[in-house]
Amino acid sequence: MESPLAVYKLIILYMDKNGGDMAMDRISSFLLEEGYVNFLSLNHTYAQIEESGLVRSRMESDRCYLHITQEGVSSLALFRGELSSDMMREADAFMKRNRMSLKNDASMHAQIRPTEEGMYEAQLSVTEGAGTLMRLSIRVPDRETAEEICRNWPQKSEDIYASVIEKLI
Repeated sequence: MESPLAVYKLIILYMDKNGGDMAMDRISSFLLEEGYVNFLSLNHTYAQIEESGLVRSRMESDRCYLHITQEGVSSLALFRGELSSDMMREADAFMKRNRMSLKNDASMHAQIRPTEEGMYEAQLSVTEGAGTLMRLSIRVPDRETAEEICRNWPQKSEDIYASVIEKLI
């Protein structure tokens, strides 16, 4: 094995192997809880893995998401043998235990966009696979209100979707 840093990079790629966006805090929770890495090394690893083009990151609301690139997929395929079977088993178990949370992370999107009129727009969506089930934009007078809407979206989107469908059918 090259170095602990290389292993951290591989486990991050391994956890993001399905190609869906994965919340960075979920990956961090796993790595820190299992004792694989300390906080400073983890932040350094995230910076390096993105700089090397293995993942792309994006901010949405107050969360950072990682998406494995084709280069990351190729690197994982090439160096996967460097990960111990125990590490992969633990990562798989973590993802299985947190399957619903991970699925919600990937399918609930919320962003804030300032408007030309000085207001803020909360842009909300629910996706499934490659399709969008619902997209909603709400204009509000201040950023704090837009942030609260975005924060509440993951917990309330199912009820809102069901309510809209019920009222329209």
